[in-house]
Amino acid sequence: MKRLLSYLLISLLALTAAQAQTAREAMDKAAAKLQKSGGLRAKFTATTFNAKLAKTGSSTGTICVEGNKFKCDADGMTTWFDGKTQWTTLQGSGEVNVSTPTKQEAAQMNPYTFVNLYRQGYSMSMKSVTYGGKPCHEINMLSSGKGNIPRMIVILSADFTPLNVRMKDARGQWVRFAVSSLQTGQKFPKDFFRFDKSKHPNLEIIDLR
Repeated sequence: MKRLLSYLLISLLALTAAQAQTAREAMDKAAAKLQKSGGLRAKFTATTFNAKLAKTGSSTGTICVEGNKFKCDADGMTTWFDGKTQWTTLQGSGEVNVSTPTKQEAAQMNPYTFVNLYRQGYSMSMKSVTYGGKPCHEINMLSSGKGNIPRMIVILSADFTPLNVRMKDARGQWVRFAVSSLQTGQKFPKDFFRFDKSKHPNLEIIDLR
């Protein structure tokens, strides 16, 4: 009996390791594809859920991404992030808030942040699912360290294009990004990901750093 239990345990560990390797390989392919594609422009629907998975809100918008920089327009709110500083303004508010977001905060605004996060501090598994009527890969990632997003679930198409990203924060709340269209090879001006005061002279700058 002990030999059987030992064999089963070894087999289970080997299967888990193989799944993790396969999941990581899939994520490597997705990350490489995004990084080689240049700038991205995607239309998305973001939906938030509480810890009991009850829907708490939804918005649609467009996000432009280049490396770890992004600009997001969603339901009257515009956010710029140049890799360090974030500017956010809500239409009609008359002000723009300036902050330095944490990795988690930046990731919750940019669904493509997983490209940089998954490489360290996550255990991973993968399974086959159907999404949008087509066969896809679902990657489940659990954080094993502090400072990371506790859990992420990424759905990749058969050719490893990210279609859906779900993130769970430290409070147990979820945000889901469903991508409806994706354009690659985009070129953006030098200061595209920074707030330009000259284009918004009437906005008061509120520095929260």
